[in-house]
Amino acid sequence: MRSQSRPQSVVAQLTNGVLLATTLISVAVTLQASVSAEGFQRRGDVDFRSNNGEVSITSDFPGGRMNQCTQISGDTFAITIAPESDPINDSAWYAFRVQAEEERTIRILLHYVGGSHRYEPKISRDGETWQSATHLISGASNSGQDVELRIPVDTKPLWIAGQELLSTDEISQWSNQLTALPYVSKKRIGRSVQGRPVEQLTITQSENPDYVYLIARQHPPEVTGAIGMVQFVDTLAGESNLAKQFRKRFAALVVPTVNPDGVHQGHWRCNANGVDLNRDWSHFTQPETRAVREQLLECRRAGNNRLCLFVDFHSTYDDVFYIPAYNARIFPAGFTKQWFASIQDRFPGYNVSVDDNHNAHRSTSKAWVDRTLGVTAVTYEFGDETDRDMIKQVASGAAEEMMRLLLALPAKNAEIANQSTEPAPSPIQSDIILVSGVSDGEEVILR
Repeated sequence: MRSQSRPQSVVAQLTNGVLLATTLISVAVTLQASVSAEGFQRRGDVDFRSNNGEVSITSDFPGGRMNQCTQISGDTFAITIAPESDPINDSAWYAFRVQAEEERTIRILLHYVGGSHRYEPKISRDGETWQSATHLISGASNSGQDVELRIPVDTKPLWIAGQELLSTDEISQWSNQLTALPYVSKKRIGRSVQGRPVEQLTITQSENPDYVYLIARQHPPEVTGAIGMVQFVDTLAGESNLAKQFRKRFAALVVPTVNPDGVHQGHWRCNANGVDLNRDWSHFTQPETRAVREQLLECRRAGNNRLCLFVDFHSTYDDVFYIPAYNARIFPAGFTKQWFASIQDRFPGYNVSVDDNHNAHRSTSKAWVDRTLGVTAVTYEFGDETDRDMIKQVASGAAEEMMRLLLALPAKNAEIANQSTEPAPSPIQSDIILVSGVSDGEEVILR
């Protein structure tokens, strides 16, 4: 998802209207004339070797994205990055691997069709351990549609991507590790357009729980949201006394990858049908959204059990919580104001930013849960370039504050109430940054 502001990127700092203009414009015109955006819609895996066979560039791996590669001169290559559908949200994703017969520095010109440069490059030698590599960017056009990278390469493979590669296989390995715990189970709740499983974790030690529902990766490139989700869930499944008390009363239902096809194919935004899943929460035309909807409805059909919170993890330019406009019938009443204030109180040096009327007219998951189920719904966004250790720290703290507040809700019966020895949370008066000025219908203090 996108926030209302975008911090200046390395590309923005390098553009000056003259730098690389002749080369970039010439390459862009050549590529634009040779192939149309429509021709890219079903292509994402490309293998390329230079004329002399000494340089190889490929995107033929899970999450790879490179629609065309052309050799401009000896060590200069142009790579076209195009979306899976048009028009599309400008979340241009790229991921490719480079290798050479000997040490050299090559020049790669990224040309975006239907978008512009958003994600600063990350590099890896093994496809698993990543580091930021903004220093590779040597110039860009004013529009951000053309970016130059100067890349030292050698005989060892070098992965270059907009974000860390966090594939469906890696998420599946993580979830399989969780299922080794006696209180975690996993099931397939549906299949994607291309037949990949859409899986749901259940984390609980109660036979009669209330529910918290968590989803992630509706939009494939939003890796920081997935990192935050993993840490959040690990905290719920952890060994702290708070987590143990939470699991005795609540079940966390987690769909880690709603859009497995898009993640696997390196899509910018959509599923295999070219549909933005987080705009499909009205008509439910896609199998992935239908599968999640059915599970949410099952929570409401489960006798006296209650769905208490829905959280959808995403990424955008900066950290922010998106919530629907005020709903007098929402349950639990006033939860988001308490939750956000408790996170701010816990991390006084971290800005908790909130937008309480985001995408109100669109068919998003949080809007549907709020409107149809009457349950508190939050889109939890982490910044594209937010420090990864900070993401993990804040996500873990947010999970603990959520558990603490939900355990303070009136229990369904005295037996459950007696299980919790955690004291009720005290009122918190921390300031939070609120984009639109209200939270749960009440004014809050702005920083």
